[in-house]
Amino acid sequence: MTSTGTEPGDFVEFDLEAIEAERQRQLGVHLIRAARILSEQSGSVLRVATIDGVQVLTDESGVRYRADVTRHGRLEVTAVLSGDLL
Repeated sequence: MTSTGTEPGDFVEFDLEAIEAERQRQLGVHLIRAARILSEQSGSVLRVATIDGVQVLTDESGVRYRADVTRHGRLEVTAVLSGDLL
């Protein structure tokens, strides 16, 4: 974030691409941690993959788990079945 001046009413510039890149990096870190925990609980090895630009968890059977961070900061993981049905 950079400002273009120091007077009241001056504009603040946000680098939205950098903010989104940092969000994706943090999501990846949390997904790796979630993959480890869910692998232990489910008994199948989960890995982080990027499909269509979205980070997901997949297992050896091809089941994907979509993840996102809620506005309250919680990591939400949802199973995505074949045909992109939840």
